[in-house]
Amino acid sequence: MAATKRSNPPTQPLNVFLLKTGTRRYEDALEVDEIAGLARYPLNQTLPFKGALFLAPQQKSPPRWLGFLENGVRGDLQRLYNASTSAVLFIRSAKRTFAFTFGYGRSLLQPMRIERAFGLRVVLNTVDEEGLRSVDTKTVQELTVHTRRQTSRASRLADFGVDKEEDLVGSVAGVPRDAAFARMLSGADSLQFRAPVEFDELGEKCRAILQAYRRDDYKRRGFAFVDHVRKVTDPTLIEALDGDLADALVSRDFDGIHMAPPEMIDWASVDGFSFTRGADPEPDLRLASFFDQIRKVEEITVERLKQRQKVFVHLANAAKAVAKWSVYRVLVAERERKSRRYALSGGDWYEIEKGFAQKIERRVAKIKSAGLRLPAAGRDEKESEYNARVSGRGIYCLDRKCARTDGDPIELCDLYTSSPRQFVHVKRWTASATLSHLFAQGRISAEIFLTDATFRDEARVLLSEQAYSLASHVPSSRPDTTKYRVVFGIIKGGQGWKQSLPFFSQLHLVRSAESIRRLGFDVRLEKIKVED
Repeated sequence: MAATKRSNPPTQPLNVFLLKTGTRRYEDALEVDEIAGLARYPLNQTLPFKGALFLAPQQKSPPRWLGFLENGVRGDLQRLYNASTSAVLFIRSAKRTFAFTFGYGRSLLQPMRIERAFGLRVVLNTVDEEGLRSVDTKTVQELTVHTRRQTSRASRLADFGVDKEEDLVGSVAGVPRDAAFARMLSGADSLQFRAPVEFDELGEKCRAILQAYRRDDYKRRGFAFVDHVRKVTDPTLIEALDGDLADALVSRDFDGIHMAPPEMIDWASVDGFSFTRGADPEPDLRLASFFDQIRKVEEITVERLKQRQKVFVHLANAAKAVAKWSVYRVLVAERERKSRRYALSGGDWYEIEKGFAQKIERRVAKIKSAGLRLPAAGRDEKESEYNARVSGRGIYCLDRKCARTDGDPIELCDLYTSSPRQFVHVKRWTASATLSHLFAQGRISAEIFLTDATFRDEARVLLSEQAYSLASHVPSSRPDTTKYRVVFGIIKGGQGWKQSLPFFSQLHLVRSAESIRRLGFDVRLEKIKVED
């Protein structure tokens, strides 16, 4: 029986996905394990569109907190149950298929069948530039930092403090320019919206949403940066990239593939790493060591890299090594596929816009060499050992010697040179995560040296312990930063240099260098070779 059409329909909260082309049957978009338990309902033939509703049986279960409460009361509590429902409504409109989900209906859909970032694009094309309410972002560094920024009223993008080069936008919510389109929008892979709409108007609403998705207004409205770097969420593409990576590893083609800890660690408490619990620790994660310690090259599959093959961390004074990460999580790789560039970091793949990558490479190329010509580092030499060894003749080791700011210990630098006055920060390149920490260390030290008089007082003491004449290099008053230089010394073997650094390392380098230059410091790079 058709519902009576109302002149002022109530506002409906709806959540819709766009299915990929090629999904011919509605059942093809549903999880195989769920289809048998779903009831299919045809739509009324009087509707101006085709579709079907799939409904999962209601699931009842006692709430988790029930048993806890029963421990503290007399007698049995009345039987309580939570009921969960799931439904997916498929609608065919404008030669595309849309999936409206209700309850836990999202779990019924196959991830590989949905268009990724569909809702995000719709929102960016339709939202009022001054009508944003929340922005979800993440920054890929040593730790992937997820952030949700919300405002108490509709605002512009600039009010959310989004860094257009380092922040990856995951979802956006706001008020659309056209109130007839929706009252409120929120978009990521799906589009969540509130709009006054009758059931028989859903086909036309899908048509309008598809038109908004196909536009590229967002590029002219200040949102073009969302295309710079995007997390790959399409399972089919991830599977293909993982396959390319596994093939390269099996054939020992290590070009563009490295290893690095996927999170910050306390190096002072770590003796090294291995890929079997009983192996001797090595100071760095190396692909060659991984191949030495596994039994057969044929064992390298994506499933094994993710689930079975582990990285063991050897902690100082610990009885045995600890399985810390999967091998897949420590892999840092860059691959090209169909003229597109992708980067693997921390267990996630990212697509990098070609023009943006070229722009970052040009900015890296402009950073000059320091010309220090520091001695080569030993293959297994730790950074602290290297810094201590090269000190002398105008180079002073300050590694692990900290000055304090607000009670927090901060390293001024690893090495200090007196002529010219250079704060040299040294790190062995194992991949992008390590270098991101290096660049952040240089930026933070420079900022505090300029702004914190207490930090400078303690830094003056540290330098005077190296040589009395160095005390004058740190004034009590605000220093003239043009007299100083910040140098990033990267211990790296092989022939490649700046442009061979992983993309995220290049991105964090240029961002840190520009922040330091704004403070008045000169910024340079120094390649430290590795002995054969």
